[in-house]
Amino acid sequence: MRIVTLNTWKNEGAYVRRLDLMVLGLAALAPDVVCLQECFAGDGRDTAAHLASALGLSRHARPVRSKPRPHEGAMVASTSGLAMLSRLPAVAEGACALASDPADGERIAQRLDLAVGGRRLRILNLHLTHLPGPDAARLRTRQLADALCWAGEDLAAGLVVAGDLNAGAEDPALAALKARVGFEAATFLGSGGDRDGPAIDHLVLQEPGGWRVASRFRALDEADAEGGLPSDHAAVVVDLAAA
Repeated sequence: MRIVTLNTWKNEGAYVRRLDLMVLGLAALAPDVVCLQECFAGDGRDTAAHLASALGLSRHARPVRSKPRPHEGAMVASTSGLAMLSRLPAVAEGACALASDPADGERIAQRLDLAVGGRRLRILNLHLTHLPGPDAARLRTRQLADALCWAGEDLAAGLVVAGDLNAGAEDPALAALKARVGFEAATFLGSGGDRDGPAIDHLVLQEPGGWRVASRFRALDEADAEGGLPSDHAAVVVDLAAA
């Protein structure tokens, strides 16, 4: 069971070229589930829909954070939300609003329930506030706590927490993950655009539920021959196996 998380960087940079690189990189990984953040949709473009179609995966999208954004020389109405792509049929999918700051905009949590060979797995997809400072750190702490509480409702499965948490593994804002069964610090291998920058994109087996982490690594972090990258974030990949 392979899960990938990737912040797709909205429509920034060489967007169309980056879409091609995302398709190539994700296809090579052959994931069962892809958790996406900052999924641009506007002016006839839709990152999550494009990737789902190219990879032959079903799409579960939550378009939020509506605002005008510059796109191909014009301001267009757009969203930048969360999405999960899946090779497996979904048992259930949902979202809930998280506390937010007007300076940052709307934040949500998304969850997807899957049935995998007789086992159940719930995946929580997050993009926590990017704002700096102590107030924002407290907000991230609350967002994560509320998301975990919501994800734990009626949980009779393993739980994976994925996404851009905008905090490093040792950040106090992520302490709730460390207190949970199944936390492994080595699953924090994501990166921002700087290959040596802080690892803020994470994949954690929060509740085992009959699963174990078989392998984990960073991906989509190598430039092509022209120096292009799929995103300003690397992807994080975790392979799960039956415990």
